[in-house]
Amino acid sequence: MTSQLATMSDTEQRATLSPLESEVMEFVWRHGRVTADAVHHEFAARMNNASVRTILRRIEAKGLLSHTKEGRAFVYEPKVDAGVVARSALQRVIDRFYDGSVEQLLVGLLDGRMTDQKTLRALSDRVARAADATRKGRKG
Repeated sequence: MTSQLATMSDTEQRATLSPLESEVMEFVWRHGRVTADAVHHEFAARMNNASVRTILRRIEAKGLLSHTKEGRAFVYEPKVDAGVVARSALQRVIDRFYDGSVEQLLVGLLDGRMTDQKTLRALSDRVARAADATRKGRKG
């Protein structure tokens, strides 16, 4: 499924999701293909049927969902992988609060005690291995 999903490049600017839209997208990503009725069933305690359909249309307008009609039902599926949306959201945070600097973000994580030196060392090792693999790939 992931290989058929779009990248965020064409939709990043309009793909900011409200908390409720995010919950609906998480439901769609978990299930892959869902009907509007299935979404309504999942969120019935918080949204009526018309609200569910409005949310689905909004998310579709943002370029994250597509739908097909199967009989009388609209079937929705993601156009963008969850990881792509997460990376786009993280990039917006980095740009807004850390002047585009991943280094400043990592320092902020340490200062806020949201991670520790051990985790950052493991990340550093992973980055080094990826860089080595990239260099080896260019030589070959």
